[in-house]
Amino acid sequence: MIELILTFILCTTPGLLPEIFGAKPALVVCVALTVAVFEREIPAMIIGLLAGILTDLGYTDSIGIFAISLTIICFIVGYAANNLIVAKFFNYLLYAFVAVGLLFMIYFLVIFVIPGTEHMWDYFVAHIVSRMVQTFLFSIPFYFLNHFIYSTLSPEAG
Repeated sequence: MIELILTFILCTTPGLLPEIFGAKPALVVCVALTVAVFEREIPAMIIGLLAGILTDLGYTDSIGIFAISLTIICFIVGYAANNLIVAKFFNYLLYAFVAVGLLFMIYFLVIFVIPGTEHMWDYFVAHIVSRMVQTFLFSIPFYFLNHFIYSTLSPEAG
């Protein structure tokens, strides 16, 4: 929870993180995905909900898009990491690639495509693609940070 709040403050403080190619990474999403890999389904879902609400507050005008989609995505990632595919680094890269792409494509679909916004593809290329790539790349150090935290604090971690 502290990690979510710190990354939210880091993302929303003006001038702290530079905008690269017109967008900043969604660090709260990175935290939610990495925590979901190491936790069971219900804690992963709760972290996804909290991270989604914070992401909605930081990036959109309403609460809902990221809250709902990140809750579902974190539940699926938590289930898959604990029951289907072991949560090793290269498997996490696969989880993160699919989850970040799906999350931002849902956002783009709901905010731009369904309402039929003009110049939506310009916005997609200028901002959404950059945010997806940056969020994916920034999730790699968060994986190692949360792996260290999990292995240090969890008695069943091996």
